[in-house]
Amino acid sequence: MKLNRFFIYLSLLFSLSSHAILEVNVIKDKEDAFPIIVAPFDLIGTFEKPVDLAGIIRNNLNRSGQFNAKNIAQKIDGTLDFNFYKENKQDAIVFGKIRQVSAKVYHGEVYVYDVLTQKPLLSKKIQFTDGGLRRIAHILSDEIYYSLLGQKGSFDTRLSYVTVTENSNGGKTYRLQISDYDGHNPQTLVIQPSPILSPAWSKDQRKLAYVSFKNGRSEVFVKNTRVKTNAIKLPRFDGIASSPTWHPEGDSIALTISKNGNKDIYLYDLKTKELERLTNNISIDTEASFSPDGNKIAFTSNRTGQVQVYIKDLKTGKISRATFEGRYNAKPVFSPDGKDLALIHRVGKDYRVALLDIASRDLTVLTYNKSDESPYFSPNGGMIIYATNKDNKGILSIISLHNNQSVELMRADGELREPSWSNYSN
Repeated sequence: MKLNRFFIYLSLLFSLSSHAILEVNVIKDKEDAFPIIVAPFDLIGTFEKPVDLAGIIRNNLNRSGQFNAKNIAQKIDGTLDFNFYKENKQDAIVFGKIRQVSAKVYHGEVYVYDVLTQKPLLSKKIQFTDGGLRRIAHILSDEIYYSLLGQKGSFDTRLSYVTVTENSNGGKTYRLQISDYDGHNPQTLVIQPSPILSPAWSKDQRKLAYVSFKNGRSEVFVKNTRVKTNAIKLPRFDGIASSPTWHPEGDSIALTISKNGNKDIYLYDLKTKELERLTNNISIDTEASFSPDGNKIAFTSNRTGQVQVYIKDLKTGKISRATFEGRYNAKPVFSPDGKDLALIHRVGKDYRVALLDIASRDLTVLTYNKSDESPYFSPNGGMIIYATNKDNKGILSIISLHNNQSVELMRADGELREPSWSNYSN
């Protein structure tokens, strides 16, 4: 039995402009969200690209699904009127200021107050070096998120994705791109006239592994995201190479290789150049994902005649089936805490994002679309980004695991596919 959909590489071709900033649409109202006020920040200095810093913070917090962050017209200076905010049913107040010290150095202050207790939850001074106001807004959003929830945010992170544009001569141009998590500051890392698939971040954000057809076959390349150097091609293994994923320690990559015609998962050590076989079955084993501790892999296989998800303990060698609900489950990705898997689950003729509790085997369908693909957790595990279609156009969407609020990231002039979410910035 042949695997379908996720194993047909050329079925993922799509078109899109490579330079537009992603548009953001919230498609489900916030429920059970934390009501807060984020007041305008005082910006002191001459800024080349002034932005609504407080507005970015509000949008960040709202997209998480955890907050209902609102604006007030005036900046907060002096004494806080806690009774006013209490009467308006606000639980917390956020405000601050940014002072430009030099062209690339900024001093920031951010404050978060609990309305009920009238006590500060966050009072912090931070120095920022370069990165611009948008990065500052993302860093402050993470600080605010932690002060209110006691958990790390995922705002100062990066996305990778693949785009394709149709040329006037009928050909296509493929781009591997990265951006801020909200789609701003897009950069093109690789551009070529042949397909690019499956970008995967290294833990330190410095490298992306991806699949390229530039040489007429499926091969895996590694590209430095911070230095303008050519991508490095992994050795030409027998058969095709696909579905790369980084080991948490960052020195090796798991990938699917069709050695001797059999598609199995191998581990390639980038330092020693050694290749270790992780699965050995006559079926198709692919789409590996490492657990956070690197001791297990989840992968997709049709070894029972159905497309299902399996987990291998790399220490004991034991392989166990993880999914039992439905006849098609694929593209598993471990959550940051290792307790869950995000995957694609077929419901009738539709392919939807689902969440699997590994211990209980409970599977929860999160989306209600027809053709979802490539789910990936945010670094804090609170959100999942995935590719889907809307009005016959490919878009990226983020769903909050807190309340199932969905946010669409789209481009008016094209499509997006193959998202991957980086680890935390450093």
